[in-house]
Amino acid sequence: MPFMTEYAYPLRAGDLMVERYRLIDRIGVGGMAVIWRARDETLDRLVALKVLDPRLYGDERLRELARREAWAVARLNHPDVAGVHDFVRTSTPDGQEIAVIVLQLVAGEPLADRIALGALPWREAVRIGVRIAAVLEVAHRRGVVHRDITPDNVMVHGEQVTVLDFGIAARVGEPDDDSTGASFGTPAYVAPERLDGMPAEPATDVYALGVVMYEMLTGRPPFRVRGWDDVAADHGPVVPPDVPELPRSVAAVVAAALRRDSATRPSAAEVARVLRAVPARSPRRLLPMAAVAAGVAVLGVLVWTLPTRESPRDPGQAVGTPPASTPGFGAQSASAAPSDTTSPTPALSPTANGSRPAPSTPAPAGQSPGPSPVPVLTVKQAQDAALRTIDAAARDGKVRTDVATDLRNTVNNLVQARPTGALLATQVQAAHEKIDQRVGEGDTLAWEVGEQLHHDIAALARALAA
Repeated sequence: MPFMTEYAYPLRAGDLMVERYRLIDRIGVGGMAVIWRARDETLDRLVALKVLDPRLYGDERLRELARREAWAVARLNHPDVAGVHDFVRTSTPDGQEIAVIVLQLVAGEPLADRIALGALPWREAVRIGVRIAAVLEVAHRRGVVHRDITPDNVMVHGEQVTVLDFGIAARVGEPDDDSTGASFGTPAYVAPERLDGMPAEPATDVYALGVVMYEMLTGRPPFRVRGWDDVAADHGPVVPPDVPELPRSVAAVVAAALRRDSATRPSAAEVARVLRAVPARSPRRLLPMAAVAAGVAVLGVLVWTLPTRESPRDPGQAVGTPPASTPGFGAQSASAAPSDTTSPTPALSPTANGSRPAPSTPAPAGQSPGPSPVPVLTVKQAQDAALRTIDAAARDGKVRTDVATDLRNTVNNLVQARPTGALLATQVQAAHEKIDQRVGEGDTLAWEVGEQLHHDIAALARALAA
C-alpha cells in the first residue's frame, strides 16, 4: 500500500468541503487516509475529517472499508469510541472523487507516546486496559470486530480513554478474503490465525489487547515481531508479565489473551471483569503491633476471580458452563503467573455476577482483610435486581415507559419459564439482543442502563442454570 504524499492530497488548509467543513490543519497521515482538523461551520464545532486517499478510491474493497468504518462506529454508540457524525462522498477542488468520514475530534495523546516513555504504573495500565476491554466487549456483542487495536489507536486524556480507527473493522464471522493485505493492520498486534484466512472473530481483538496490555505493563511487546513471517512463527509458551505487586489474576489474563490457539483465549468481557476486580488504590495495611494488640490471628485476602468463558457456546450447553474441550484460562495460566504472595489467584466456581467465590485465606500478618466474596444469587434475587434496574431507569427517564414494561415482561417470563440447557441459552441470547436493539434506537434505552441490564440478565442466567 503506497504511503500518502502531499501530491495525493491536493487539499489545503482553508478549503471548504461539502459546503460545510473548513479545513484547519492535518493531524494524522496513514496508509489509506489523512486526518484533518476542521470546523463544522453549520454547528460551529471542531471535528476530525478522515479522507480516503483519492488514488485508492477506485478500489471497491477500500471504498467499502471507508463506509464500514462509519457503520461500525455508528453501531457502537459508545462513550469511549470517537463518534461518527457523517459519511459523505465528494470531490476535491481538482475534481478527484473522495470519501470523507466526519468524526468527533478527540483530545489527548496516543497511548503509544505514553508507552514510548517506558512502562506505565500497573494500576494505570489496568485502568486503561479495562476501558479498552469494555469497548471490545460491546463491539463483539454487537457483531463488530475492530481488527486494529494498537497503542496508536487509543487516545488517553486524563481519566478519559478513547478507542479510535475502525477503518478495517469487520462483522463477526465475515470471511477474510483480503489478498492485498490492506486490512491486516500492524504485524506486532495481528493474531496468528489471521494469516490463515480465518473469518473475523472477537478473539483476534483479544490477542491485540493482550499485546497492548503487555506493552503498558513492561514497556516492551511480548514477542519480537518485525514482519509477517514473525507473526506466523510460534513464539512458544507465553511468559506472563513480571511486574512487582501486579495481581496474579492480571498477569494470568494477559498471558491467556496472548495464546496462539484462539479458542483458548478469554473473551473481552472476561478480560474486562478481571481488570475491574482490581482496586483503584493499594489496600491499607495495619501496623504489626496494632495487629498483635488486637489479637488478630487470621486476616482475609481477596481472591481475584476469573469468570467462566461464555462464548462461543455449544447450542446444547447450559449458560455459565465452560465448553468441555476448552480449558479454563485461569487454571492454565496460574502456574505460569509470577509468584506474588500478596496477589490473589483464580478461583473455580462462578457466582451470579460472573465472579468466582473462594474461601477466606489466611493473609500475612500486618495486612487488612479484603472484601467478602460476593454470594451466589438465587433466581429471585437475580430477578429482583434486574427489575430494580428497570424501575430506577424508568424513574430517571432513562427508558421509555412501554420499553420498561416490555423489559420487565422479558425478565419475568424468563423466570416463569425456568428453561434449561440449549433453551435457556437461546432465551438469554434473545434477551441480550433485545437490550442491544433498544439501546441502538438512540432515545429508547440509555446506554449505561443497557450495560447494567446485560449484567443482570447474565446473573439471572447463572442462577437459572445453577
